[in-house]
Amino acid sequence: MRTHLLHREDPYLREFETTVVAVGEETLELDATAFYARGGGQLGDQGVLGGHRVLDTVKAPDGLSVVHRMEWNGAPPSPGDRLTGSVDWERRYPMMRLHSAQHLLWIALAAEYGPEQQDRGGEIAPEKARLDVAWEAPERPDPAALTARLAALVSADLPIERYATDPEGERWEWAIAEHPPIPCGGTHVRSTGETGPLAVTVKGKGRGTVRLTVSPAG
Repeated sequence: MRTHLLHREDPYLREFETTVVAVGEETLELDATAFYARGGGQLGDQGVLGGHRVLDTVKAPDGLSVVHRMEWNGAPPSPGDRLTGSVDWERRYPMMRLHSAQHLLWIALAAEYGPEQQDRGGEIAPEKARLDVAWEAPERPDPAALTARLAALVSADLPIERYATDPEGERWEWAIAEHPPIPCGGTHVRSTGETGPLAVTVKGKGRGTVRLTVSPAG
């Protein structure tokens, strides 16, 4: 059964009502959830469902439903039960800001060094986001130059758009004015200014790859 993803409609939704669809030994599946399932580099959400702790949120093998990995507080619920869910906002919101910041970093990298860069993966955590990029040039990207470009994007406080690109709402894009859209179904803030001041660090990561890390400045 496909889980209705409430965070696609409203990434700022913190509490919601839902119905239990399936219960495992340490898992819950729901008809609808505001918990983001780990994907696209962004860690899965944590929080509380019906008084039980959510340790992680992942996609089911079928890719359609969302699995909440649970720590039970007493007897687990049963299919058909109605529950109130609460997302750990102190953990989620920093990841929303940094996920948007990671995309801004990609835009800054393309502006500084050209659009032909190759993405080799990344991760968005509450403290920082990283972006691994194919890099053959002898000199690594300049973190000061990238930080300056990020500062300009943040200062401009550009609206961030998120929209589905297919009728089923499975594929999404992220975009800001005058820049090519980036495929992404993660959770994001509403504007570039909401990311706050940012700083970039750069280090090598094996042959032909550099790791760029963006985090809140200061």
